[in-house]
Amino acid sequence: MNLNWNLLGFLIWLLFVIAVGALIVNIRHRHLKMVVVQRQHHSWLNLSLDFGLSGIMLLVFGGLFYLTFLQPVTVTNSQQVKLSYKLRPLVMQTENAQGFYVEAHEASDKSIIKYYTYWTRGAKYNVPGNNASISDGKQPISLNAKNYPWPDVTHYDQKYQSAYALTLVAHYRNNWRNGLGFRAGTVATDYTVIRVPSSTFTKITK
Repeated sequence: MNLNWNLLGFLIWLLFVIAVGALIVNIRHRHLKMVVVQRQHHSWLNLSLDFGLSGIMLLVFGGLFYLTFLQPVTVTNSQQVKLSYKLRPLVMQTENAQGFYVEAHEASDKSIIKYYTYWTRGAKYNVPGNNASISDGKQPISLNAKNYPWPDVTHYDQKYQSAYALTLVAHYRNNWRNGLGFRAGTVATDYTVIRVPSSTFTKITK
């Protein structure tokens, strides 16, 4: 049974919250002791301890916050992610005697430029344009997808008549670093190249 490293992230955050609570109690206790027992209203030692311990907590919080919310994903980093690929042959659709493999239409969401819809045997897929692109030229992999690592797909053009969708999925590996950010085993990113023989096999709608 593999250890789920996300538990480590949970425990670290729990310990951090407990440590912050303990720090608050400690600061309050020292300041009350200073006033009641030592009859002082100011102590450089207490002040130094307050800033020192608070600074350490801020540094720890910054590190945990970065690992949890800001850590970028690098699909070429095999220590961070594990890649898998799924190839789906496309099924042609017809409308008014015109055949097409994929439909591109505008998205209502301002953060997404467009959506692509494509069909395979027994299934229909909708993918946002931020995570997909159409390849209708001589090269199987579109220019927008060049930043992702792809296997050799040239033989798929002949096998599937240049009509297929190839999806890359990157999962965060189950290790301690990803666990600290509650990411172990989750999907980091995905990208789909929709391959069609030419632009005439793309239906554009608004």
